[in-house]
Amino acid sequence: MDDIDKKAINLLINATLMSENEIEKTLKILRNLARVKKRKEKRLKSIREVLDYWACQAYKYSMRA
Repeated sequence: MDDIDKKAINLLINATLMSENEIEKTLKILRNLARVKKRKEKRLKSIREVLDYWACQAYKYSMRA
């Protein structure tokens, strides 16, 4: 897991405490991070795949804590 993954997962975990405007901004940030991640790793098929991975990891982390 690299720094991009950690940043995105932390954003998702904190999203439950955000207002609607903050969530919209966070989604834009997450999409941009996913684009960067996809460019770095050619094996990824789509941006949605990256976002799904981060959401899954954030869910798993929040269930452990």
